[in-house]
Amino acid sequence: MPDFRHPDIEIYLKNCSQEQVLTWLKNQCQSVEVVKTSGSTLKLHLSFPMGDTQATLQQKVSGKAWSSLWFNTNNTPWPTDLECAKNAASKMQIQVRCIKESWSEEDAVATEEEEQWWKIEHDSCELISWRG
Repeated sequence: MPDFRHPDIEIYLKNCSQEQVLTWLKNQCQSVEVVKTSGSTLKLHLSFPMGDTQATLQQKVSGKAWSSLWFNTNNTPWPTDLECAKNAASKMQIQVRCIKESWSEEDAVATEEEEQWWKIEHDSCELISWRG
C-alpha cells in the first residue's frame, strides 16, 4: 500500500445511530466533544495522538439509511477513507461505504456515474458503483 494519507476522510454508515458512532469514536479518540447540534447533524471536536480535528456527523444524507461522518483534516489513525471504513465496519458491525480514492480538484470532471465506492461489511470489501 502506498505511503499516502488522504487530506480528509469521509465514510458513510448504514443504519447507525448517533450514539453508536459517538461510542465508536470515544474508543478511537483521546477525547470527543459535541460542539454543536443542529437537527440530525452533530459538529464534533476530536483529539487523536496525531492532533485535533473537526468532524461532522450527518444523518439521512443518502436516503433514510445512510449517515455521513466527515473528518475535515486527517489527524486520525487511518491514512485513508478505506482504513477508517474497515475499522468502523468491524467495530460497529455495520455496513460502511467510502469513495475508492481520495478526491481532488482535478477529479471534478468525473461524473457521479463513474464513481466507484468500497462497500465494507462482515469483513468483506468490494468495489461497487454507488451514487452516494
